[in-house]
Amino acid sequence: MNAIFPIVTFLFYIVPIVFVIWFLVKFLNIQQEKNNILRTIADKLDKLNK
Repeated sequence: MNAIFPIVTFLFYIVPIVFVIWFLVKFLNIQQEKNNILRTIADKLDKLNK
């Protein structure tokens, strides 16, 4: 029991940090993909206006 307690407390602190980092990376990738889509749409609209 005494050997398990430090591992559980370690996981209790590490898991939320890993989850937050994963969420931020995922969020930034989605935002980058949206920006790329919007850039291609804007480029196509610019070509139509010329």
